[in-house]
Amino acid sequence: MSNDKLISKLNEIKVLADECLAALSSHSSKPKLSGTKKTVKKDTDSDNYVLSTVNKIKNCGENEKIEKEILDKISIPGRVLLPFYICYKYFPQQGLTTGDVSKITSELRVGIKTPNVSKAITDSLQKYLEGDSTRMRGKAVIYKLNRKGAKYFESLLNADEKK
Repeated sequence: MSNDKLISKLNEIKVLADECLAALSSHSSKPKLSGTKKTVKKDTDSDNYVLSTVNKIKNCGENEKIEKEILDKISIPGRVLLPFYICYKYFPQQGLTTGDVSKITSELRVGIKTPNVSKAITDSLQKYLEGDSTRMRGKAVIYKLNRKGAKYFESLLNADEKK
């Protein structure tokens, strides 16, 4: 089993264990305390797969093509579809939100802000992605690239060879 598959499987197990612990703790018989105290919890799972996606983009076999045809050009659709393509190819069980795409593009130093990612998806890229739910304001949709999207992105990568 490759390291990437092993890491993704362990992350799935960790998420499942965290969900079980959260379900058990919500059913505990602790008395509720009055007053409100908010704690800000950093989403480390999100950061982990964002970083693993960025590392895979930088270290994959298509790195030179990606830099030349996607990152060096101004095309927003190519930059938005890049993280989805990497997840499609190397992390098939992983979906991404518009916020994740924004973080990944920022790490690659070609940042696209979250509202612009969302606008690009709704304007022209919706046919290349599958969402886990319908879009609603304030609710994150997890997208995955479909086969049509993978073919379209590969055509963007190989645009130089067609000429």
